[in-house]
Amino acid sequence: MHKPSEIDLFTAKEQTLLVSTEPDRLAKLTEDELADLVPVVRRARNKYRDLDVRQSRAAVKKAGRRSVSSTSNQRTLRKAEIFEDALSRVSLYLSRAARASANELKTARIEAARSEREAARAGKAKGSGKVGKPSEQKTASKRGRASEPTIAGSRRGSTSKQGKTSQAKKDTRKSKK
Repeated sequence: MHKPSEIDLFTAKEQTLLVSTEPDRLAKLTEDELADLVPVVRRARNKYRDLDVRQSRAAVKKAGRRSVSSTSNQRTLRKAEIFEDALSRVSLYLSRAARASANELKTARIEAARSEREAARAGKAKGSGKVGKPSEQKTASKRGRASEPTIAGSRRGSTSKQGKTSQAKKDTRKSKK
């Protein structure tokens, strides 16, 4: 994965972190474990990225020209790049795990709804034992009213109140004259 000379750039803790971001290890982790790993790798990446920026600024300030900054901190820049690659790997595996769990949940919900619908159909086929008695939902729709208040109804009420309020203001102005 990394050249042996690149591994020597890192501390033992950072080496352990990089080893834990190898594809074969990431494939064994759960979605929660991957989600916990992302901020750790991101912190390491940010550390070296920010250090690179600070070192570049200091080199430019010291030398008085920008050409110095590109050569002065190659090790730090390489560390930042390696951690950036590690972060992208972890993020990729996390997105795959999240997509897989979302598909599993979706399949479970669809299956539950399907079995519930089939159970309802089986119950209808046998009959409920009550002949000629409509359900409450059917009677509500027959009356032309929704069973629950709608947004249109609340808008209508709001508009009505605005009209009454403005009319009351006009009436008070007329009575004061």
